[in-house]
Amino acid sequence: MSDLKQENMQIDKLKVDIYVPLNVCSCQWEQFMNLVFTVFTKYNKFIKFETKSLDSEKARKLNLDGNSVVVDNKRVFTTSYALNKDLPEILKEKGLI
Repeated sequence: MSDLKQENMQIDKLKVDIYVPLNVCSCQWEQFMNLVFTVFTKYNKFIKFETKSLDSEKARKLNLDGNSVVVDNKRVFTTSYALNKDLPEILKEKGLI
């Protein structure tokens, strides 16, 4: 695959950041991650995600105080239920599905 096609494929994905307290035992946030990935499974080819620390400057700027999923640096979800409900519409708005 050409470099240009790979670049376009990356651009054509929804940017999602998952914020969890990486400095504590994963048992504190693994259930949240499992629920989030359950939602992502159906739309995996349309999403580019990164896991980030809840104890970071960016998390503070976003006023995050618990496990969160941030879509396009603006929409914050704290439950997998809300993410599951809104994600299809977000992907449609972006023209990805």
